[in-house]
Amino acid sequence: MKVKIEIELIDFDKHLSDIIFNSILPEKIDDKLVNINKDLGKFVIKANSISRGRAIMNSYISWIYSILRTIGEVKNS
Repeated sequence: MKVKIEIELIDFDKHLSDIIFNSILPEKIDDKLVNINKDLGKFVIKANSISRGRAIMNSYISWIYSILRTIGEVKNS
């Protein structure tokens, strides 16, 4: 079974979106599975199984969350 998951950043501040997309660098192992489109503000994950797609998705969501939390902490300091 093939799985396609799209993570889209909607209504994000352009500066914040740039920080997120410039901070996330896919690993070699994800090259064929993850497509990052900065212009559309979208991450597209294509995996061979639901569990692999979910694992990759959770990794990228966690990465985005960590970036946003760090920015929030810096702003509050």
